[in-house]
Amino acid sequence: MTGSSLDEEIRRVWPTAAQLGSEPKDLVTFFQFLGACNTRLEADQRRLVLGIDEFEELDRRIGLKQFTEDFAATLRESVQSHRRIIWVFAGSHHFNDLPNVRWSSYLVSLRTLELPPFTPEETRLVLSQPLKHSRRKEAQAAVAAFGTGFWGEGGMDRIHAEAGGWPHLVQLIASTVVDLCNRPPGKDRADAAILDAALTKAVVSGDSVLGELMLYRSEEYPTAWSYLSAFRKQDTQPPPDDDALRLTLKRHLLVQETAGGEWTLRVPLMLRWLRERM
Repeated sequence: MTGSSLDEEIRRVWPTAAQLGSEPKDLVTFFQFLGACNTRLEADQRRLVLGIDEFEELDRRIGLKQFTEDFAATLRESVQSHRRIIWVFAGSHHFNDLPNVRWSSYLVSLRTLELPPFTPEETRLVLSQPLKHSRRKEAQAAVAAFGTGFWGEGGMDRIHAEAGGWPHLVQLIASTVVDLCNRPPGKDRADAAILDAALTKAVVSGDSVLGELMLYRSEEYPTAWSYLSAFRKQDTQPPPDDDALRLTLKRHLLVQETAGGEWTLRVPLMLRWLRERM
């Protein structure tokens, strides 16, 4: 996303910004535009949140010379100077993982927040009370349909355990359970057999996302797959010797340490996918 498209988005969601000067033509005038926004926000006692999803794309484009590193410097100056503008960068990488720009030095003023997997309580909440606070009739109907009873005895805890609390995998298993219950003649609640069948089906329907999460033949992390694929034939193995690989596997929440100091896959559904699909 360029400074120009950011300007367009700001003007779209905050029409007042259209009164704050002409369209920026370069990073200098874009920074001036942000300054004008900040001044108006301060006068109105308001704040503006600018969210950039998949911020890794900025690094990639700088590496391709489509953006210059001056863009990173502009972001740093805005973060430090425009106190009424809140920048939020969301992505799946740590700043130190990105190869083209030293983002941790440019954005040293930012606070890093890591989103951990669901806790068991959060998994139960999302499965038993979806859209709990929505006032729409359809949402209330969903709350009535998918209460704790729908998932069977211990069903929600099993889904959580199989997914390792990974939100996307919780959704994958749960949606597969619902699909199976809806097949003729239909079932009004899941049972152990349905859950078994859902796990088998989930590694097929979720093949692409599981491969992505497991860094299958990843160009970005070329040594990860050779280590992870060894779990096809063994439950545990020693941690890798390579420090960068150890850090990568930990940051991606793929492994956990056993009592004996070896590593095992953290998510049972990933192990199932590895052994049934690879």
